[in-house]
Amino acid sequence: MSVRNLARSYRVGIVCGVLAVLALLAVTTAFGQGTGTVGVLVEFPGGDMRAFCVDVETPSDRVTTLLATGLDVVTKDWGWGITVCAIEDVGCFPPDECFCDVHSWTFFRWNRAEHAWEFPMDLTVADGDVVAWVWTDFDPETWMPNNWPSLDDVSLDQVCAMQFEQEFVPEPATVLLLGSGLAGLAGYAGLRIRASKSKPD
Repeated sequence: MSVRNLARSYRVGIVCGVLAVLALLAVTTAFGQGTGTVGVLVEFPGGDMRAFCVDVETPSDRVTTLLATGLDVVTKDWGWGITVCAIEDVGCFPPDECFCDVHSWTFFRWNRAEHAWEFPMDLTVADGDVVAWVWTDFDPETWMPNNWPSLDDVSLDQVCAMQFEQEFVPEPATVLLLGSGLAGLAGYAGLRIRASKSKPD
């Protein structure tokens, strides 16, 4: 084999190798991403909890998943990462002061294998995950959160059911309006019945 043919064979081999790697990356990306469902719990001070079942491109990140809930979220991009400063007006203001008195919104993920909440360093979110945001302070010695999510055992189905319940529980004003409307109809029906009985034949 001549030197020219040998050089051509190497070039063809390199081009084929590069094309194979690009094809493998395209297939891996196509099958590795897609729309997934994630359960999101947000625990406000005082024990108020909101539950959301959101569809996001997975794998996703914690902030994108939180924003998918539709809550009013204030964030700060520090260049090394994004911090959640406030959710629904609970948090630190202005956003430049994203940590106030060692309090912050803290991200947790439910570990399905160990049936326990974790305070992860890996901030990605996958299809079927349940994550939580809790307003908490930190232990000054260990820098671990003092408040963890209050649910001891949780699943995606449970979070989706919680969202359904909170969306369809009528507010007190709605119940009052419905009740007064029904009372009015009952009163009107009673007047009609009395009027028909008092008419002479």
